[in-house]
Amino acid sequence: PLLPAFYIKMPPKKKAGKSGKGGKAGGGIIDGVSMTEMSREQLEAFALRIRDELEREREERNFFQLERDRLYTFWEITRQQLEENKAELCNKDRAIEEAAEKHDMEIKIYKQKVKHLMYDHHSHLAELKANNMVTLKMAENDYCEQELELEKDKKALKAQLVEMGLTHEEEIKALRLEHSSELSELRNKFSAEAEVLEGKMDA
Repeated sequence: PLLPAFYIKMPPKKKAGKSGKGGKAGGGIIDGVSMTEMSREQLEAFALRIRDELEREREERNFFQLERDRLYTFWEITRQQLEENKAELCNKDRAIEEAAEKHDMEIKIYKQKVKHLMYDHHSHLAELKANNMVTLKMAENDYCEQELELEKDKKALKAQLVEMGLTHEEEIKALRLEHSSELSELRNKFSAEAEVLEGKMDA
């Protein structure tokens, strides 16, 4: 964010007044008049003017101290916001990693299912051949039917794996694109804010 309105103030205006010609130089001559020749009223007016100048200098010093404190507070707030945004980006990176890990685990599970299906099928076929030699033709027919069903199951599982892979790749691309876009926006935002802050500090 840019500097709030309360951070931007003008210093107190200097009051118009006569400037001493040389001040106390020249043996106590003020405004062309020697102090020894000045009346009481002139001396009092001079003392009042000196007091006003001191008060004005004190006000200016206080003003610049307040401005320095305001700028430091704004810098602290900006730094904290930057740290929070960095933490948020780290969390998004972790979310992408977890999504990828989940996808890999799902593919592994589906591959194990296909493997178990094949193992169960061959085990069942071997048992049929051992126990039913007389009905070999029937067993072969059963095998053909089961083989077709297995191929259908394999095709269905492969199609599901491909679909899941494509869907997950799109999700990861979308997450990376969103992450890249947000990171770019945050960098541009804080770069602009840093330039504004540097400009204010140099002013």
